[in-house]
Amino acid sequence: MNIARTVSLIGLSIGWLAASQAFAATPSFSCAKTDGAAVKAICSDDTLAALDRETARLYGLARGTPGLSLKRKNELTAMQRGWIKGRDDCWKASDLKACIRDEYVGRIAELRAGYKGARGKGGVSIGPVAVTCPGSPAMNATFVNVEPPLAFLAGGDRSFVMTIARSGSGARYTAQYPQGEATFWQKGPEAIVQLPGDKEQTCRVGPLE
Repeated sequence: MNIARTVSLIGLSIGWLAASQAFAATPSFSCAKTDGAAVKAICSDDTLAALDRETARLYGLARGTPGLSLKRKNELTAMQRGWIKGRDDCWKASDLKACIRDEYVGRIAELRAGYKGARGKGGVSIGPVAVTCPGSPAMNATFVNVEPPLAFLAGGDRSFVMTIARSGSGARYTAQYPQGEATFWQKGPEAIVQLPGDKEQTCRVGPLE
């Protein structure tokens, strides 16, 4: 995928891709018998249900990655089970729904980054794309077009879940953390990135190598 196509896809991610999805509180699992605060929250929230469906879709695609060894399939299964346990532990968080949302977005990014089979067309996620900033560790971004649209930016030992924000041009995502605000503002092949505690930088956006 060339840079122009990558950037074009990112721009489209907030348009036709999001508009094509019908959001309903119907996750990938049955809500007939819900057990636990996290599962009940997913079954009562359109956005969380949409995130669950996308995660389940990507997990299935990841398992079908061509050439995936039995060992890696077993590892993937174990990781998914561990992730579900972590998601369900969100009942301990001060903000249950925000915790579940972040767990889903992070898992979606992991599946797309780790398994080529999970990057097929369809669904509500796109990426990952490389985000290259001068003098900073390599980063990548994944976009999830639920309502509201979300972005996951990861690099080094840090990761951030950001929500779409009003902007005059481009696609601007922001989130507030205890250390300060995180911003990812993509305009064509460039993005303005400011992470908590760091200075603002102009970065390049392109395909992963």
